[in-house]
Amino acid sequence: MKKIIYNSLFLFLVVTLFSSCITNQEKLYLQKEGRKAYSVVPFRQYRLNINDEIVYYLMTTSAETQALYNNSNNFRIYEDGCVLLPTIGRINIVGLTIREAEQVLTEKFRIVALDSEVKIALANNYFYVEGDGGKGQFPLYKENLNIFQAMALAGDISSIGDKSHIKIIRKGADGKDHIETFDLRKESIIESEYYYIRPNDVIYIPTNSKSFFRIESFSSMLTLITAPVSLAISILTYINLTKK
Repeated sequence: MKKIIYNSLFLFLVVTLFSSCITNQEKLYLQKEGRKAYSVVPFRQYRLNINDEIVYYLMTTSAETQALYNNSNNFRIYEDGCVLLPTIGRINIVGLTIREAEQVLTEKFRIVALDSEVKIALANNYFYVEGDGGKGQFPLYKENLNIFQAMALAGDISSIGDKSHIKIIRKGADGKDHIETFDLRKESIIESEYYYIRPNDVIYIPTNSKSFFRIESFSSMLTLITAPVSLAISILTYINLTKK
């Protein structure tokens, strides 16, 4: 009976340790590739989408005009592609870059004051992280923030995060959310379509399937080993006591 228990315990430990082992190949970033997984896609400035919210600031020598039109409200882009500004009316800016939208609003405000200049900021200029790579909402503090910088902000991917199946929920030009999956270990991820983070991106890092027992350190491995050993000792002790 003891031999059967010891053999079963040994087999369990061997299978567990090998099945839970996460190799360097699964963890390391920017690995060389024989054939590039991703093509180079030039950086593109963000274009405003339906449901985006903007804030604007009007600059003019007319203090009265500034006081009348400047405010801290967010203005949503509606389904027809327009924002609705007080007294100015509906202005179509969907599909435009921030710079292009500034020019459109500047032209509209020059009807009110000839020296008008408008600056726009995206109110919903954030990305989100969920899973084994931090969690929360983070500011997109620059236009060309890349995936590695984003992960650094969020706290990087944990040792049991699956870098080969990173998912991004990204809003398309149609205003709908689309799910993209990519391998962050590939060197060709640089300058690819997945390299730069866009406003409203949701980054999801799944757990590696090999981390069922979550062996992240020597202490966790020791815990995994000692737990069944303790159980086996208890069983053997019980068997010996019942024989007496």
